[in-house]
Amino acid sequence: MLTTRNIISAWTWVMISTFIIEGELRMLCHDVDSTSKVVQLQSTVSLSCALREECLQSLDANASHVFWRMNDTQIPREQYYFNATVSRVTLKTIDAIRTYLTCHINIKGAPNILHRFEIEAGLPPDKPKNISCISYWRENFTCSWDQGRENHLKTNFTLTRKLQGMKNEICPNLKKSSCSFEYPELDILGNYTIIVEAQNALGKASSDPLDLDVWHTWKTDPPWNVTTHSILGQSRSLLVTWCKPKMAPPKLPLYYSLQYQIVGTSKWIQIKEETISNTSFVLKNLKTFTNYTVAVRCIGKDQIYWSHWSSMETGVTPEDKPLTGPSIWRIIKTLDSEGNREVHLQWKALNRSKANGIILGYRVWYEKRRDRTVIQQFNTTSLNSSLLLNHDAYIITVIAYNSAGDSPKATLKIPAVNQTENLPAVQDVRTTSQNNQLLVHWKTSRPSDNGYVIEWCLILTASPCAGPLHWQREPNTSKMTYLQGDLEKFKRYNISVYAVYTDGPGNPFSMPVYLQQDIPEVGPIIDAPLVRGTECTVKWHEIPVEKRRGFITNYTIFYKHAKGEAGVTVNSTVHEYTLKSLQKNTDYTFYVMASTEKGGINSTLSSFTTNALGQEDIVVILVPVLVGFLLLVNVLIICFNNKHRIAKHIWPEVADPAGSSLADWFHEHQYKNDQTPKILNPGNDLYTSISTVEVFCLPEESKQQSVMKAMTSHQHTMEVQCSSTMPPTQENTSNGEETKLLQPADTVEYTVLEEGYKSQIPDFCRSMSKQPLLSNTSEKSARDHETEISTLDEVEENWCPQNTDENDVFQQMTETKTYTHTKTYLNNSLSMTESQIAFCLNSSSNPVIDGSCKEDVKVQGDIGTVNPNPQSSLQDNQPTNPMQTYITVELLGFMLNNEM
Repeated sequence: MLTTRNIISAWTWVMISTFIIEGELRMLCHDVDSTSKVVQLQSTVSLSCALREECLQSLDANASHVFWRMNDTQIPREQYYFNATVSRVTLKTIDAIRTYLTCHINIKGAPNILHRFEIEAGLPPDKPKNISCISYWRENFTCSWDQGRENHLKTNFTLTRKLQGMKNEICPNLKKSSCSFEYPELDILGNYTIIVEAQNALGKASSDPLDLDVWHTWKTDPPWNVTTHSILGQSRSLLVTWCKPKMAPPKLPLYYSLQYQIVGTSKWIQIKEETISNTSFVLKNLKTFTNYTVAVRCIGKDQIYWSHWSSMETGVTPEDKPLTGPSIWRIIKTLDSEGNREVHLQWKALNRSKANGIILGYRVWYEKRRDRTVIQQFNTTSLNSSLLLNHDAYIITVIAYNSAGDSPKATLKIPAVNQTENLPAVQDVRTTSQNNQLLVHWKTSRPSDNGYVIEWCLILTASPCAGPLHWQREPNTSKMTYLQGDLEKFKRYNISVYAVYTDGPGNPFSMPVYLQQDIPEVGPIIDAPLVRGTECTVKWHEIPVEKRRGFITNYTIFYKHAKGEAGVTVNSTVHEYTLKSLQKNTDYTFYVMASTEKGGINSTLSSFTTNALGQEDIVVILVPVLVGFLLLVNVLIICFNNKHRIAKHIWPEVADPAGSSLADWFHEHQYKNDQTPKILNPGNDLYTSISTVEVFCLPEESKQQSVMKAMTSHQHTMEVQCSSTMPPTQENTSNGEETKLLQPADTVEYTVLEEGYKSQIPDFCRSMSKQPLLSNTSEKSARDHETEISTLDEVEENWCPQNTDENDVFQQMTETKTYTHTKTYLNNSLSMTESQIAFCLNSSSNPVIDGSCKEDVKVQGDIGTVNPNPQSSLQDNQPTNPMQTYITVELLGFMLNNEM
């Protein structure tokens, strides 16, 4: 029946045959010794290939044209032996288990295969040894042996069992190193002779006969239903029970053996007692509250073989008091404003071997070292607690408790503030990485009293001590230790080593460490470059601690332009560097590389462009500009400090008549003297542009009429003094009235119109008033007025001539209109202002007045000096105090004539 396997095998042989006959002769023209051979390893082999005589002529070749190949490698002709028809090859050493040889012949220059040979090499079988036989109740009788070395050939084994008085029994299983006689071909009693024979292509061998008693070959099943029990009051004992095996010869006495181990370990502990006949046993001297695994086996009396181990059973020993107290450590913060410090306590949970049970909680109390009075006591189930203590020294005690009792006390001394300064600190801490562990070395100037504490924590950028705080204690004789924790690679840790003395821990020695370093995870972040001329300042930020993966050893700034590149290396503390002596107006690209001992990583690429002007060029330009600016500032300061002098020559100040104090002075003066000259008030628009006033001497009654009009037309008054050479005042009595003409210090009204000053007619009589007509001062005390008036009254006698007719005066004033002298001026200054009031009288008609009014008069006083020559006064630049203004009113005579 054809199957899929048969079909596949047939096609395989067809393909192989096709491959073999390719290049072969189409007819059989040779003979060989054999197709395959089995030889012993390291032996010599000879093979021959003979050509038939009837084929020599047709082939046009002989045996000399034959050559050999072994595993497709041509064999040297030195190993050939041939005559006209036979070619033989000799292989001196066969060291391969399977070898293929081919015989070829050259016909007309083309190689053709004559035959293929297969050589199998191996060893003859060894004598079987160490025969053993076991009887399994109601199963089988099995024997096994040691077949010896590997012979690389197919070997058959034959087991023969001879029972006295019985025929020989042969085991049918021949290819294994064991053979079994199945139930019911079993005997409980009797003596057997066992022989094993091995045979292959190179030979055969038989074992020595084995004589054995069947009774001693029995092997029972293992015990079953194994259980464990804890014993009350015996925390270090465990009771184990089991049942006898089900498959065993009847009435066969059994002995038992036990083994146990702590759960999670690989070491088994075996009970050496061999006379355990009961089905229970008590294991002693165990660890408290510990899980154990137990197994049991058995052996029949006078038997050779133990049974297999039973299934494993797990049990736990009872609880006991904790073996030790917890390991305590602390974190002490600085004093607050009230003089208190927070002490954060931490302690480690006891491992199972030290806890001796399930820890139910912890009892904590603390006391001052001076009086040992317990301040506070509390229970907690957590592994930390915070206390608020003052600057004194304290003793803190922690115990752990379970259902069986309390652990021994664990104490921690908190030194007083500044007390640790007197305790020596650890010196010269070094770390090395070995086998993925961190080894810490340290030295001290003074041996510690209570050992050492090594603490460590993870360092991050946002926190100097992130995550939980780890610590471990070492004895005072230790100077090095491996950290008992899982430290991560490429993470930075802070390690501190404390020496613990009788008064408490001393100051720590701290340092950052890595278990293993690598190149940074990211490059530094670069700020925008700052370009100044041909210099550029490059700034960068530190890589976050969690991404450094090692200690930064240095930074390198690489920069280049179109014509070249360069680099600058700085240490790890520098985060800013200025590139100098760069090319002007050039584009640069740069990046910063951060390096550790394992390598470096680059930042992102950045660029900048230098300025067209270098710093030296800018200095050359700015220095003259700054010097010129400073000179300009100095000139402005000088001008500001001398502004009054400069203004005097360039912008003379013109007094404002509207702000004159003459009006206030006039009102006060007229009420005192009750003398008001008559003056005409312009009554039409013809005189709205008049800006001058003429001063003359009037009778008393005329002055009174003028004053009344001045009060209604907002006129201002002033005192006018004529020449001191004028005759004394003449009194004219008419109808009982008394009139004064041109009395000294008489008050004269003048009118200031809105359109300002225009014509000025010089060469007239000057005003001798001590009150400025257009002074900027508007207020004056009454005492000043009175003093001034009294002064004027004293010189009243020397004003105008006594015999002056009023009509003559007006006639002369009318003639003034024909005055053709058109020189106009307004002479004002900061120190002196002159005002000339033209009083033009016809010198031919009244020579007395003419000579009096034309005479230059100087009035001395606090009001300044009236200079008859104002031009010379300005040229001499002589200061005068205070200002006087000269004002003239045209056609005043005409108006006065109409009024009268």
